[in-house]
Amino acid sequence: MGKEEKKILHDKAKKMMIDGEHFATIREKTHLRLKDLRRIQRDEINPKF
Repeated sequence: MGKEEKKILHDKAKKMMIDGEHFATIREKTHLRLKDLRRIQRDEINPKF
């Protein structure tokens, strides 16, 4: 998986989190690790609210 693909999946996961999707659904569609999803939530989403 290239850097561009990872960035696309990262952005897709972030959008899904903001929309209120469950982690299981996000992991199914993006194939990111739970560790990655929690990092996105902690570092990029929660500080904005």
